[in-house]
Amino acid sequence: MLKPVALASLALGVLLLAGCDVSPTGQDIENRAQAASQMTMEQAQPIPRFAYSQIRQNMIELETVEANGIQTTSFMFGPANSPDPVQSCPSIGVPIPNTMSLSNPQQVVPTGNYNAVTTGQMDPNGLYAPAASSGTFVMCVQADGKIMPVYVEGNVHTVFGPAVWDKGTHSVEMTGPASFHFSAAKGH
Repeated sequence: MLKPVALASLALGVLLLAGCDVSPTGQDIENRAQAASQMTMEQAQPIPRFAYSQIRQNMIELETVEANGIQTTSFMFGPANSPDPVQSCPSIGVPIPNTMSLSNPQQVVPTGNYNAVTTGQMDPNGLYAPAASSGTFVMCVQADGKIMPVYVEGNVHTVFGPAVWDKGTHSVEMTGPASFHFSAAKGH
């Protein structure tokens, strides 16, 4: 007796759903059009694949230099955009933006019901990293070989090797060989 009632209820539900007019929303129409457009482009102009990428190799080498350090020379400019630096020094590595953080500056905070928000997280020094800033740290090498951090609010120009500033041309003049050379492009 229950089986016929269950079957009748199921048939009635299907008929009711079939009779409903479920019109797509404007967003549904736009989503379908965008997906169709992307599929057409992917077929007509597929994304290329490369066995080698020079820019990827350059990034690998730059990250290696950043991690291992290398002789550099840094020129620090004042915030007034003077044509000449206010200071220069032999340095080690690349300039470090003061927005850089050793730990993740964000944390996920659960809000209940499987929801969460992202909020700022304190650095290990007890402070919060700024979201944006023009401050930069340069690790200057003193005559005795000790490192002296210099904080700069203006722009910093760093070259990989020994250099001086030419006030006549307002430009960097390399005074020795570069301390770092990129790999040559492969297969080109």
